[in-house]
Amino acid sequence: MRDEFDEPQPTIDARAADVAGAAAEVTDTSAAMPHVPAAPKGIELLNRDFLTDAANLPDGSIDLILADPPYGLGKDYGNDSDMRSGEDFLAWTREWLDLAIPKLKPSGSLYIFCTWQYAPEIFVFLKSRLTMVNEIVWDRRVPSMGGTTRRFTSVHDNIGFFAVSKDYYFDLDPVRIPYDAITKKARSRKLFEGSKWLELGYNPKDVWSVSRLHRQHAERVDHPTQKPLEIVERMVLASCPPGGRVLDPFMGSGTTAVACARQRREFVGYEINESYCAIARERVSAVSPVAPGGASGVPVGPAIAAESN
Repeated sequence: MRDEFDEPQPTIDARAADVAGAAAEVTDTSAAMPHVPAAPKGIELLNRDFLTDAANLPDGSIDLILADPPYGLGKDYGNDSDMRSGEDFLAWTREWLDLAIPKLKPSGSLYIFCTWQYAPEIFVFLKSRLTMVNEIVWDRRVPSMGGTTRRFTSVHDNIGFFAVSKDYYFDLDPVRIPYDAITKKARSRKLFEGSKWLELGYNPKDVWSVSRLHRQHAERVDHPTQKPLEIVERMVLASCPPGGRVLDPFMGSGTTAVACARQRREFVGYEINESYCAIARERVSAVSPVAPGGASGVPVGPAIAAESN
């Protein structure tokens, strides 16, 4: 997404901007304002700057931090929040991470989206404070097109997965990917009978091939770097226990809030752009939670016959 080869993005819809004027309260007061969509119970949408408000969030209260901050590439979010670059951007990143990390429980973990330009420095910093679990590569399935002729075209985002300790919460079963019928039959030898991985599916690998949200995608809203729900929901299901609490310091259009509302996790999100807060509120107000124990309804990719367990 945040890449110099991205297609032009739509501007913020005027209707969302109008709604934002009513929604930009310090706390969620939508219940007293019938013309503003109400967020589900346990979903807290804050039109505030996390860096200036972090002290109001208790330390040790968060199961999962899911952060998709500005990448330092000069994207337009209706403000100058992505105008930092180089050491200025890295100093700002270290500042908000220092505020966010203490919010995690001893079993907590953190996912951070970033770009290859800054991933090495960010990961080195995080490794000095947390345990690194994975580097995930998100292949955005960008189609072949023109662009640079001086290097290979960038079509991925880096995702760092870190934990407070080796005793971090992680539940693989809700995010296993089912085998297709042909592959399952081929592997149904006596040796494998009753194996969980054969019945429930295989462990997702650390390369996630999920298309970015094109302008015509049904899930797409007016945000320039919106992440697919299927990626975010995988993180929530695997790394936050049922009924646990997720923090998103840069909420954007509210994709993490939607994932939490669907999967019955509590959520607190911060976003400085009033229009994006309004969009997030509209999205979560329309969510129908997934039945307990049921499938998420948001597969992260088709069954892949060539994969192993």
